[in-house]
Amino acid sequence: MSHAICVQVFAEPRFEDASTLIESAVEKAGLRRHSDYISRVILLCTPHFAPLLQDLAQLCVSKTNCMNVWGGCVSGLLGQGQVFSNEPTVLIAVFGEEYETPQDKPPAGHSALNLCMVEHEQVLADHWTLADCEPNSSVVQADTLGLLSYGANYAKMPRVEHGRLSGEAICSTQLLVQNPLVLNSEGLTFLGPYQTVTESNGLFLIRVGNEKAAAALQCPSEQPRPVGMRLQVVHDKGESWIPVMEIHADGTLGLAAPVLKGQKVRLAHRTPKAIDREIHEWMPAVGAHFNGKAPQVGVLFAGFERSQMCHADDNDIATVLANFPNTEWIGVFGQAAWLNQGGTVVTPPRNNRLSLCLFDTPQV
Repeated sequence: MSHAICVQVFAEPRFEDASTLIESAVEKAGLRRHSDYISRVILLCTPHFAPLLQDLAQLCVSKTNCMNVWGGCVSGLLGQGQVFSNEPTVLIAVFGEEYETPQDKPPAGHSALNLCMVEHEQVLADHWTLADCEPNSSVVQADTLGLLSYGANYAKMPRVEHGRLSGEAICSTQLLVQNPLVLNSEGLTFLGPYQTVTESNGLFLIRVGNEKAAAALQCPSEQPRPVGMRLQVVHDKGESWIPVMEIHADGTLGLAAPVLKGQKVRLAHRTPKAIDREIHEWMPAVGAHFNGKAPQVGVLFAGFERSQMCHADDNDIATVLANFPNTEWIGVFGQAAWLNQGGTVVTPPRNNRLSLCLFDTPQV
């Protein structure tokens, strides 16, 4: 099993300290720089290392003889059972020859898994087609995990592709994996079905169907915590999510953005317990897919709200780890996560979305 995932927290971001971590990952993978083929290196850092990212990428190239170094700075990392964000942290993952994607069709039971980071959501609309509707299952047919990788207040996060800083709109890499299973977690509880807006005025949603908005959408009497309610709006260009700012006594909802008469809407709220319900739905499919064995590796991409960085009392990531105690994890947190199947965005980016792929080490 020639791969290794190493993560380390540093007192301060220093080039010399990260150098040792790269060497440790190569050694842990059982690979030798000069005689073994290292096919992929993933380099992920907290924003503390942004000024050093170019040098770290080149260091990965020199210490692994691998030009396929991918990654960048992200809001937070998951490794060795913990979420890291506040302290300078580097994650290095090294993959051997069996993870190389072939030029022709992959062997039976194997697939190419794409990992992709872009800066802004418009990149998706420019390059891919949005699916007409989202999957109604937590198991999703997808070959790409994607992340919007900008920071707070739209701060630019540098990214790396082929060992150099990437100026391209899409920064991606590809791994050959065995028996992959892609899962999606909305982290949301929908309060009712879609209904049609019949009266609105600017930022106020007044009537839905034949009732006042709050009653029609089964709105609770006060905002749930930690995040509050979101209104999902379906329109001719896809969907939008609008925070509910106020619940008025007359049943009108005050919104952060306007909705229009004739649009389809439904309310959702996010709670830490949503992941418990979703994982309960996952596990039978996971058990059947992996024949009762633990998947060897998991890659997790999650929007910012799905981590401890946003809500200290949220158990989402801890719940995932508890249900897969014998799986190695690489986790990346950005502003929003999505899934692609080929040239189609099957689940659009949301800051509450958690997407993951479980797989085994390829046997070729």
